[in-house]
Amino acid sequence: MKEFERKIIAELLEESELKNIALSGAVDNEVVEFSGAGYFLTIKDPVLPKHRIVLDSPDIRGKLGGIEVGYLAFVENSELMLECYSYDQEILPKHRDQEFLRDAT
Repeated sequence: MKEFERKIIAELLEESELKNIALSGAVDNEVVEFSGAGYFLTIKDPVLPKHRIVLDSPDIRGKLGGIEVGYLAFVENSELMLECYSYDQEILPKHRDQEFLRDAT
């Protein structure tokens, strides 16, 4: 997990009913999948609940490697899936290695 993703996840958790959850951070529990229009970072951790929760607050948007993106997360079955989505451009693995610059709110 990239440091900016860790911060985004922490902020999304803080604004939810899961604010007291501390993820283990073990990288062997992480999977990244690219969809073309974005990517999904899935983290398995037994501290996460089984019921579905959508983490979409606060609204996190900015530029990842110069591409306009947004982030939200879903929790279900003891997994957290962070979704990065673009508005009109393809996101490639090389973009995830670049800096995320968050829009001012």
